[in-house]
Amino acid sequence: MSVPTSSAQWSSRLGFILAAAGSAIGLGAIWKFPYWAGANGGAAFILPYILFTFTAGVVLVMAELALGRSGRGSAVEAMRRAGGRGFAWCGGMAVLTSFLILSYYAVVGGWCAAYLAEALMGEAASSDPEVLKMRFGELVSSGGRNIAWLFAFLAAVCLTAVFGVHRGIERLSTCLMPIFFLLMIGLAAYSLLLPGSEAGLAYLFQFSWSTVTPQAILNAMGFTFFSLSLGAGVLVTYGAYVNKSTRLPAAAMWVAILALQAAILAGLVIMPAVFAYGLEPDAGPGLVFITLPMIFAQLSGGSVVAVIFYFCLFVAALTSAVSLLEVAVAFLQNECRFSRRAAVFLCFAALFILGSVSALSFGPWSDCLIFGRSIFDFLDYVCTNFLMTINGLAVAFVVGWKAWPKAMKELSTCSPENGVVTKGTLSAIGFGLRWLAPLMVLASCWQGLEA
Repeated sequence: MSVPTSSAQWSSRLGFILAAAGSAIGLGAIWKFPYWAGANGGAAFILPYILFTFTAGVVLVMAELALGRSGRGSAVEAMRRAGGRGFAWCGGMAVLTSFLILSYYAVVGGWCAAYLAEALMGEAASSDPEVLKMRFGELVSSGGRNIAWLFAFLAAVCLTAVFGVHRGIERLSTCLMPIFFLLMIGLAAYSLLLPGSEAGLAYLFQFSWSTVTPQAILNAMGFTFFSLSLGAGVLVTYGAYVNKSTRLPAAAMWVAILALQAAILAGLVIMPAVFAYGLEPDAGPGLVFITLPMIFAQLSGGSVVAVIFYFCLFVAALTSAVSLLEVAVAFLQNECRFSRRAAVFLCFAALFILGSVSALSFGPWSDCLIFGRSIFDFLDYVCTNFLMTINGLAVAFVVGWKAWPKAMKELSTCSPENGVVTKGTLSAIGFGLRWLAPLMVLASCWQGLEA
């Protein structure tokens, strides 16, 4: 019998919600949402995204949280208890997925740390695009420098994890997530006041029936799955630390609301400024490391704005990375009976080795390709388009079909003052989990294969 980790719990409902929201609010949403919204017809993408978030998306969040709270252990233990011993491998795949994602995600987190350091020294902005491209290229292609920032970022992530659920993860999220939202609101207000920012708003929010296409709706489904941090075992693991008095449907709704708000705020920060200065909105990850520094160089007080923006970016990277690490740490504690410190140290060593391989794939090992992709891109492609999808389908099947009575008990369990979950609400959740959620997961897979 594995050692349960239920002794670790969130000390408050707010701390749990902010930690779960922090896991969902990552780097991808900040650069990906603004471009995808505009490229897929603005409101024709945003409206379906909102609809899917508060239907199939929030239902999957509930399912993962219910699975975790009923399992009271790692993702492996949760799947074993809900689906039987034959489903433990699904939990193991979720652990593997989160670990692989963190190995290359930490490389980008290192870039965020590097740009924050440059912003603090007043060196992050430049009006010359060639200088910015060269600076970014030097950072990612320099093996030693890239690995050094990877080490620094992983050290910050693991230091947080060593302090545990309450003193580490919860305190970090409770402190940083409100600051993140306040600073993003301030940046959005600043961006919206720039002359010519109306074009950026139109790019994001204009609506035309001609832009409502099956591809736009499919992309909205895929981004919903991506933006809520589903399919990596994070919410299952965090759910194991939720006490019985917490109303899971309400908590899941708050996680979805905060994730949605972060994506919308990112769009309001980036696109009005990009259009105000006549720059291209489709730069992808380069948007935050090349395009935006050009804007900072032209703004009054741009050096301060740069520090604030890259601090927000670093916070988004750090909170997401901590949540991914916790999946592996919980597994080592629960299944292998490691102490927390030993589990974190082992993860740090393994992640640094594997992360260094991804970091070197931009420089010395850039010619090492797997099916035509660099090591970094290959890991991202496999995790995002296959492993997360399989994990999402497994959760929907186990919770929606095999263990639905147990899931209903978890979803309806809460303290009397938090209200009662009605039978009608539970029936709607069950329908969404059995039918709508798998549809969204498969759409995410299809969208990824088309990319």
